[in-house]
Order: sequence, then structure tokens, then C-alpha cells
Amino acid sequence: MKKILLLLITILSLIAASGTACNISAHTSEITQQTIVYITRTGSKYHRGDCRYLRQSKMQTTRKDATRNGYTACSVCKP
Repeated sequence: MKKILLLLITILSLIAASGTACNISAHTSEITQQTIVYITRTGSKYHRGDCRYLRQSKMQTTRKDATRNGYTACSVCKP
């Protein structure tokens, strides 16, 4: 048990020292910004594709573009 714990601590130390954890976090943030969301012509919110408040005029965009254009996240579907 002590050997496994020591091995785990060593691996985590190596990851922290190499900056891999930071790279993973930055990559995850990038993917989140590229997530596909939907907006409508008249609304001010962006939605997931299955949101009950998304109307027929849905247009596909990225979360990054939606926020850049002033849209905010829907509080119901929480994309």
C-alpha cells in the first residue's frame, strides 16, 4: 500500500513539475469555447440543441462567438 501511495505521489509531482496540468486546463478551456451552441434571430441567450426554449429559428455558432456577440447562457439548459 505504501509503495502505491509513493508511486502516485511521484507521478503527480512529475506532472506538476512538467506543467502538464496547466496545459490540460488550457486545452479544456479551448474546447469549451469551441462548443457548439444555438442562438435565435430575436433572442439574447445561447442554448444547447435540446433546450425547450430554443425556437425554430435556431442558428448554430460557437460559445466563444455567442459571448463575443453579446449573448449570455440560458439559465434553463445551462450550455
